[in-house]
Amino acid sequence: MSCIGTWSFALDAVTSAAFEIQTNANVGCIDVLEKAINVVEDNPDTGKYYIGRGCYPNSEGVVQLDAAIMRGSDCSVGAVAALERYAKPISVARRVLEKSSANILVGEGATQFAREQQFLLEDNDSLLIPETKQAYEEYKRKHTLPKPTGHDTMSVLCLDRGGYIAAGVSTSGPPFKPPGRVGDSPLPGCGLYADDRAGAAAATGDGERIMQFCPSYQIVQHIRRGDSPQVACESVVTDMLSQTNKWFEVGLIALDNKGNVGAAGTIKEWRDYRDGKVYNGFPYAVWTTGMEPTILTQPPCEFNAPQTNELESNSPYKN
Repeated sequence: MSCIGTWSFALDAVTSAAFEIQTNANVGCIDVLEKAINVVEDNPDTGKYYIGRGCYPNSEGVVQLDAAIMRGSDCSVGAVAALERYAKPISVARRVLEKSSANILVGEGATQFAREQQFLLEDNDSLLIPETKQAYEEYKRKHTLPKPTGHDTMSVLCLDRGGYIAAGVSTSGPPFKPPGRVGDSPLPGCGLYADDRAGAAAATGDGERIMQFCPSYQIVQHIRRGDSPQVACESVVTDMLSQTNKWFEVGLIALDNKGNVGAAGTIKEWRDYRDGKVYNGFPYAVWTTGMEPTILTQPPCEFNAPQTNELESNSPYKN
């Protein structure tokens, strides 16, 4: 039994998952994952991490959320992108997995599906907080992006008592993104992948770059060939950087079907805006049987290219 999530704020989700698995012998990984990610999605205090309630809107002031959930037993996936008027997109993604003939629903189609499934939709303003509303007003006046607040997609992987694996991701994308923009997060193989025969993996970072490489699928295939989750993550990050020959932001996490975890990335430093704590490396939350949920950090993979490029310096499009 194990759970791992990207960034320090995933500790709340991982703690929820650990509690559910340890106290309910019959709970499955899909139930655990949805509830765990909901904890962060519906918390306005974590919205500025680009997740759920309290997040930044797109360039037209509209909150559009992406999420996906993947079941390792049959590699089925449900996802939504550019979903409006609902703060917990992972729950709608799960309903897509279980109730829709489609794998991915986007835009108005995703919102219409949520309405048909009797999710209680809200006004757009109720998904924002005063700080993100103010940031949007300033963006309209000055066309400037908000100062970095320590943010990114939350990805979570879970292995339950029965040995079943699931992966889930949730994000609002970058502040003031183009309407309809979709990054890597809800795309199977890119933002997440799960296969009970080997393990699961998920990504966070510069979505435009990440989706070029399908890193989550690559990691699971490394594990199937015998690599540990840690070696698999490091190998894929190194390969991505070698292929582009440029630094960009990426963090990868992995979990195998024995409960072993791994993480790797390019992040040198990350600040949690809630308490100001600075993490040297890529922080991730983890729990396995016999330990308390905790935050660990992984130093950046070695790469000799300058740690800037045209995407990093000019584009906000991460997640």
